[in-house]
Amino acid sequence: MTRWLVALATAGLVIAAGYVMFLNPHPVELHLTPERSATWPLAGLLLVSFAAGGIVVGAFAAMRAGARGWRSWRSARRGRHEARRAEVVSRVRQLVWAGDYRQARTELLRGERDVPADGERLVLLAETHLHEGDVAGARKVLEEGILHVGLDPRVLDLLADAAERSGDLRGAADALERARLAQPDSPRLARRLRDVYAHAGRWAEALALQGEILLRIHDTATLAREEEVLRGLRYQAALAEPDARRSSRLLLALAREDAGFLPAWVAAGDLLAQAGRRFAARRVWERGARHRPAAVLLERLERLNASEGKPERTTRLYRRLQRRHPDAGAVPLMLARHLILLGRLDDAAEVLNALPASVAAHPLVHVLWGEVHRRHGNHNVAAETYARAFGGDLGTGGPFRCTACRHVAPTWTGYWRRSAPRPRTRSRRWRSSGAGCRSCSTRRSARWPSALSRAPHRRR
Repeated sequence: MTRWLVALATAGLVIAAGYVMFLNPHPVELHLTPERSATWPLAGLLLVSFAAGGIVVGAFAAMRAGARGWRSWRSARRGRHEARRAEVVSRVRQLVWAGDYRQARTELLRGERDVPADGERLVLLAETHLHEGDVAGARKVLEEGILHVGLDPRVLDLLADAAERSGDLRGAADALERARLAQPDSPRLARRLRDVYAHAGRWAEALALQGEILLRIHDTATLAREEEVLRGLRYQAALAEPDARRSSRLLLALAREDAGFLPAWVAAGDLLAQAGRRFAARRVWERGARHRPAAVLLERLERLNASEGKPERTTRLYRRLQRRHPDAGAVPLMLARHLILLGRLDDAAEVLNALPASVAAHPLVHVLWGEVHRRHGNHNVAAETYARAFGGDLGTGGPFRCTACRHVAPTWTGYWRRSAPRPRTRSRRWRSSGAGCRSCSTRRSARWPSALSRAPHRRR
C-alpha cells in the first residue's frame, strides 16, 4: 500500500512539473554575477528553485533528527552505565555488610586504574579498609581519591575519621574544615569539628564553633544539651588560661551563672589556694557547698580549716549545711567522721543515730559506728560492726570496676559488646578496646563536655 502511495505521489509531482513547463515555455535571463548571465526556461528555473529549497529544508531536518538520535543514544548508554554502577555498589554494600571486604574491594576496583572516580564508591572502598583496621590504607585511598572527586563532604568526613583514629588530630581538623567549606550549614560537620578541636585541646576554637552551633538550634531540648556542652567548653577554656588570676575569674563567672556546676567551684578554689589566697578559696568553696554540698568541696574545706588550726569552723559549717540541706546524705557522714577525728564520740554517735533509714544501711555508716565503738574500747562490738560493713564475704566479692570507664558495680557483669559495630565512631577509647560494661554504652553519648556538668565528683 505504501509503495502505491509513493508511486502516485511521484506521478503527481511529475505531472505537475510537466504542466508548469507547458505553461511557462518562455526563456528567462538569469544574472549569476554582474558580468555573467544565463538564459534558462522559466519552468526549469522554478523547478530548480523549489528542489533547492526542499533539499535545504530536508538537510536541516536530517541534522536535527541526527542530533536527537545521538543524544538519545548517549542517554541510553549513560543510563546503562549508571545501572551497572548502581548494581555494583549494591553488591559491594552487601559484601561489606557480610564482612567479605577483600571481595568488595575487588568489585570496586574492577575496571579502575587506582581508585574509584566517584565519591560513593570511594567511601565504600575506604570503609573496607577501616573495617579491617587498616587506617593507613584508608587514609591513602581517601587522599588519592580527593584529587578525583574534589571537596566531597562525605569523603572529607571519612578522611577526618581515619586521621582521628590514627591520632592525627591536626589532619582530622583540616579535613573537617575543608568539608565545612563545601557545606557550611551542616550541623553534623560542625559538631564533628568541635569534638576534634576539643580532643586536640583547642578550646578557644571549639568554644567559638559551639557558639555558631547554638545560633542554628530552635528545639528546646537540643538547645539545653548544647548549652551543657558550651558550659563544659568554657570550663576547659578557663582551665587552659595561662594566667591564673584570669582563669579563676572565668571559673567564678561560670559558677555564678550555674550554681550547680560543681567543677567550676572546685577549680576556682584550687587556683586561689595555689596563689596563696586561702581566705578567698575558702569563701568560694563555702559558696559552692551552700548550693551543692558535695564531698569534694567538704573535704577541701575540712583540710583547709585543719591546716589553719580551726577545726571548729568545719563543725559549724557542717551544722549549717545539715540544716540547709536535710536530704543531703554526705553532710551528716562527713560531720560524723569529723567529730570522730576530733574525739567527740558522743556527738558523733548522736549524729549517726539521727540518720534516716535510707542512709543508715550504708556500709560507710557501719564503718563510722565501728570506729566509735573501737575508740570507746568496745572491740568486740567494733569487730561485729566492721563485719557488717564488709558483708558476709568480707568485701572480697566486690565491688568490681570497669577497665574502660572505671564504673563500679556490685557484681561482675563481664564485657558488653556492641551487637552491630559501626565503621565510624568518635570515641578513641571504644575504638581501641571495642568492649566495656553497660555503663560505657550510656556514657558514650554523654561525652566530656556535658559529663562535666552532670557527673558528681565523688571520692571512692
